[in-house]
Amino acid sequence: MPRLSNKTALVVGASTGIGRAVCHAFAAEGAAVAVGDYGHAADKASLIAELQALGRDAFDLEVDVRDEAQVQAAIEGAIARFGRLDILVNNAGIGSNRQALHEEPADAFAAIMDINLRGVFFGMRHVLPHMLARRSGRIINTASEFAHKPAPHAALYSASKAGVVALSAAVALEVAEHGVTVNAVCPGPTDTPMWRRSGGEEFQRRELESVPMKRVAQPEEIAWAYVYLASDEASYCTGQSISPNGGVVMW
Repeated sequence: MPRLSNKTALVVGASTGIGRAVCHAFAAEGAAVAVGDYGHAADKASLIAELQALGRDAFDLEVDVRDEAQVQAAIEGAIARFGRLDILVNNAGIGSNRQALHEEPADAFAAIMDINLRGVFFGMRHVLPHMLARRSGRIINTASEFAHKPAPHAALYSASKAGVVALSAAVALEVAEHGVTVNAVCPGPTDTPMWRRSGGEEFQRRELESVPMKRVAQPEEIAWAYVYLASDEASYCTGQSISPNGGVVMW
């Protein structure tokens, strides 16, 4: 039997890259999927068609994670459509300017934290009452290898992703006795639109030199971690950082 048979999921930041691969992996494992994103109308439409072709219930939700009301509406919309929400993936994120901290514009801190960290907070804040009432749920937040190995010229991004790891662990402690798990995934360099826009060829070359496997991941190689954390196999796993990163960070 598929590992997510009869499960329902909302993936926020779903249209491209890792989020899109997660939607495909969830659907392949039997889940109905709500596709949440800001813009990306064509990407959302094609993704929904692909998920429906697998025989899954799938629909789109417009959600800007900087707006708490939109995050709340997306969660309520998924619950209304499916009758319940078993899995929430907070995957929306942006990269940084790739420059020294003292050269960052004054508004850069708020811009990156609003999406990468506050958006995760909003998602958890509004899904937890539903999951706690049901005494069941999986929350999976996307962090980064930079949460555990911060990089120069990426201080704000590193801080935002370290915040996601800490927030996930703290909330995991709060809800551990109530049937809800909270975990983070910390990908390494992955062939996504964000990676291809990120920092230019020189930055990408330096990043890949730091990867013991000497290559960039494909999004499908990251998506397995989300499937595992969403499944019954991970019922005893909470407050953890799963790190598919080609060996960049080892424990």
